[in-house]
Amino acid sequence: MNKDEWVQAVKKTMDGYLNRNDGCFDSEMHAKLAGYDFAENGGEQNISIEFETLKWQINERGGIHGGAIAGMFDTAFGVVANFIAGEGEAATADMNISFLRPVEYGEHTIVKVYIVKKGRTMIRLRAEMFCKESGKLVATGVGSWIPL
Repeated sequence: MNKDEWVQAVKKTMDGYLNRNDGCFDSEMHAKLAGYDFAENGGEQNISIEFETLKWQINERGGIHGGAIAGMFDTAFGVVANFIAGEGEAATADMNISFLRPVEYGEHTIVKVYIVKKGRTMIRLRAEMFCKESGKLVATGVGSWIPL
């Protein structure tokens, strides 16, 4: 797949998963495509997904609950894994998140997902979550997805 085909496929897949408006989990995360890089010069291809923080995600101290942050990662990882899987979809096999800084209500996060391995039986991804307002790294994650 050349760069133009890849970019069009990214946009189509992300739009299909992130703009369903059907009440599913991904729809309720209020995510949108924030960027992508085909990485022509030997780097890792990546796709960035932006999330707004929502009232239902608040923890007892008023920040964003770690489970909601993990949900942002799973949504971002999942739509990228489904993009890689092509005609089929992909299911989460494992996912690990490291929390580095709190995310506050009202902030936006950007999860930049790097495509590490596109295998027939396993897809490996890694990601970094940044606060859009401060630019600071707030969490990192890695995981594996099984193409169905």
